[in-house]
Amino acid sequence: MLPTQLDSFYRSTLIKQLVVLMILAIALAGAVPSYLTSQWPWQKVPEISQLKQLKDMQKNGLSLPGWQTLSQRTVEIGGHKWSAQEIVPATVDSQVDSQVDLQMDLQVDLQMDSQPVWLLLRPQTWARDLPQVDWMDINGVRQWTADSRKALEFTLPAAGSQSQPNRTYSVKARFFRGWTQRRTDAVMQWYAWPDGGHPAPSHWFWADQLQQLRHRQHLPWVAVSIQIPIKPLGDIETAEAEAKALAQLVQTTLMKSLRKNDTVGQADSFTSIFMSTSVY
Repeated sequence: MLPTQLDSFYRSTLIKQLVVLMILAIALAGAVPSYLTSQWPWQKVPEISQLKQLKDMQKNGLSLPGWQTLSQRTVEIGGHKWSAQEIVPATVDSQVDSQVDLQMDLQVDLQMDSQPVWLLLRPQTWARDLPQVDWMDINGVRQWTADSRKALEFTLPAAGSQSQPNRTYSVKARFFRGWTQRRTDAVMQWYAWPDGGHPAPSHWFWADQLQQLRHRQHLPWVAVSIQIPIKPLGDIETAEAEAKALAQLVQTTLMKSLRKNDTVGQADSFTSIFMSTSVY
């Protein structure tokens, strides 16, 4: 190699080394303060803008238009606090909130036993509170035999926006018969979140990741378990329409409650792609 070529090669190598050293210096300049304070950017837990509403829901339950709450209390199931409500359809003279538009009559054919419906809610109450084994926890408390399993799905209008005024979203729930020697219930369970819902925690996880990428906020969730009394060892098909109608009302009322004073954008509409797989 000629001397001029050697000089050019060494200069090029030196420049590359200097560039690498400069990049390392910049990286160290940003990393050292974080190292000394032990406050890394990725350790910051995203906030939950609806925390107040969620805690209030855990304490006081949910007021459903067209339904009367007979009793409500906070109970502990599987180490977590749940709101447990006994609810019955209100009298025919009761006025249903006109703002809740489910595009169907939610009072149609509610031919259930005189026993009240149980509505169990476990809202997320802190940032690191994640959906886990809530359905197993309820099974352990109820000590029922579960059979006649199937998935139910319903569609609701999404939060209004000027760009997509007619956008809808789907919610999928697990539906089964839970029975003991004393009682038989048609049970519907799912995790509800803004513009979505599914009984599998993994579906919330991916929707939450999208929410964090877009808004640096967690996607709030509420575990919902509806237990409708039916005849002993009866066919849950007889309660399917009622269960779906009540589930729609619960989902709509939950989201209406969570949107109060919420300044963060709703979940991305693409989260609906996670609703298409089987529950089990």
